[in-house]
Amino acid sequence: MKRSRYLPVVMLLVLLSLVLIGCNADDDDKPGDDASSNADAPAKVTLDFSGSGTMVNILKAVEAEFEAANPNTDLNILDGTGTSAAIEGVFAGTLDVVGASREPRDTELEQGLLYTPFGFSGVGFIVHPDVEVEGLASEQVVGILSGEITNWAEVGGQDLPIVLYVRDEEDSATGALRDLLFGDAAFAETTTAVLTSAGDMVTVVEGTPGSFGFGTWSGIVARGADVKPLKLNGVLPQEFGYAITQPLGFGYLQATQADVQPLLDWFASEQGQTRLVELGVVVLQN
Repeated sequence: MKRSRYLPVVMLLVLLSLVLIGCNADDDDKPGDDASSNADAPAKVTLDFSGSGTMVNILKAVEAEFEAANPNTDLNILDGTGTSAAIEGVFAGTLDVVGASREPRDTELEQGLLYTPFGFSGVGFIVHPDVEVEGLASEQVVGILSGEITNWAEVGGQDLPIVLYVRDEEDSATGALRDLLFGDAAFAETTTAVLTSAGDMVTVVEGTPGSFGFGTWSGIVARGADVKPLKLNGVLPQEFGYAITQPLGFGYLQATQADVQPLLDWFASEQGQTRLVELGVVVLQN
């Protein structure tokens, strides 16, 4: 039988077609070329956060650990505006979550605010590290705040004038102090300054010999402040049974709850609870 002279050419063309089909199949299997794989990847969420100075300091202290455990969530921590102003920001849509140093008011809950508490912080009385006093009784604190006690020698310390600093009346720590200890009495006329931020309080107490001030203890710890906390009736502000505390929690709306949930879950986790205790928070689980 006579062999066709075109057969080798046909076989060569078939072979080349098979090679090209195989190459195309390999290309289709390359990572990154599947559009559906990108579509299925979870979108990264940025949470705009503000609130009380205490809560801002706590979030800054744990930001890296939270984001490492939740790679799809970024925290955008804005300057502290205070609890009330931050709640208004949540209602206005400029914030996703507020860090509150007080429980929400009925009017805020009626507007749709959801609230998740995670612990308490003592309102700590802080002094310059060189003050030779470790603790005070409630009546001694009242005496200092009212101006009846003006020298550390009167409460067992060295002969050194007490330099008194207080917070403004809008501050949540001031509110807790008045509700649970000091009432409506006026602060001493000899008060050196009325301060409007937790940062200012820490700065002046750190740098002023003989100074006495107060603030939310967990926020002070989160700042790494070089101040000394005083025991109140024998109890430190980070211990159970401390007399003056304020609640700590998160406020948000139903529309953003799914985005906020990783933050709530991390604060309730073992890792989050451990860090909160290190920051002087009395956690709810305990």
